[in-house]
Amino acid sequence: MGTINSSRLLERFKAYLSNAALAQTTVVNYLADLRAFLRWSEGTKGTACSPLSLDTSDIQAYCFYLQETRNHAPATVNRRLQTLRKFYDLAVAQGWTLHNPAEHVSLLSETASARSRSLTSDDVARLLAAVRSGRHRWATRDWAIIQILLGAGLKLGELTELRLADVHLDVNQPCLEVGAVSSNSGRTIPLEAEVCEALRSYLVARQAAQGVDHLFVNRDGNPLSTRSVQRLLYRYAQAAGLDSLTTQALRYMYARRIYERSGDLRTVAHRLGHRHLATTIRYLRPSSNE
Repeated sequence: MGTINSSRLLERFKAYLSNAALAQTTVVNYLADLRAFLRWSEGTKGTACSPLSLDTSDIQAYCFYLQETRNHAPATVNRRLQTLRKFYDLAVAQGWTLHNPAEHVSLLSETASARSRSLTSDDVARLLAAVRSGRHRWATRDWAIIQILLGAGLKLGELTELRLADVHLDVNQPCLEVGAVSSNSGRTIPLEAEVCEALRSYLVARQAAQGVDHLFVNRDGNPLSTRSVQRLLYRYAQAAGLDSLTTQALRYMYARRIYERSGDLRTVAHRLGHRHLATTIRYLRPSSNE
C-alpha cells in the first residue's frame, strides 16, 4: 500500500479523526501536524518514498529535526509525535504497514530544553569517550564533528555547509569562517588546539567525490546531511547515557564557556552569530525556554 499518495493519506486520516468524535480544532491541528511531517518526509527521502515505508530511526530523526532545526519546544515535538502515533495506528489497522514506527519513540521531557542547557563537563567527557571508542571507518570524521560543535558552537546547518576553504589551520590563529563574514551572521571563529588536531586528522582521511568541496562528506563522498549528523550524535549520546542530547546543547555549552572566559556578552554574540544581545542572554539562562 505504499502507493497511496499524500493527499489520499490526509483524507483517510481526516475521516479517521472525525469518526473518533474529536473536536474540530483538534482535527485541524492533527492534520496540520501530518502535513508538516509529509513535507519533511518528501524533502528528506524524496517524493518517491512513501511515509508508510519509514522506520523508527526516521521518526527519531524527525523529532531531532523539530528540536534542532525548527527549535520547537518539547511540548510541540511531543504533540507532533502523538499525531504520528495516531496516523500509524490507522496505517496498521488498514493494513498499509505492518508496524507503528512512532510507537517506541520516547516523548521528550517537558524540561528537556533546560536539561540540555545544563550539560556538565562529565557529560561531555562521556560523550567524547563514546566517540573515541568508535572503531568504524567514520570515527575520525565523527570526532572532528563533535570537536567543532563543542569548540566552535556552530548551528547544525552551519556545520554541514562548511567548505574546505572555510577552514584555516596553517595561520597564527587557526579559525573557521562561517557564512559570509561580511553578513550579519557570518563570522570568524578561532579554534583551539584540540579542534585543529581533530580537523587535521580528518582531512587526511577525508575521501570526497569529484568536485565536492564540503568539509564533511558521507560514505559516497557527497556532502553530509544534517540528518546524518543528528543520527550520529544520537548514537553516541545513547552510548554515553545522555538521552535527548542535541547539537543545540553543545552550542549552549560553548556559549557558556566563552562567556566564562571573556565575561563579555558581545564576544559571545559574535561567536554565535547573534544579531541581538537579548538572544545571547537567553542562551546563558538555563531556565530560558527559547
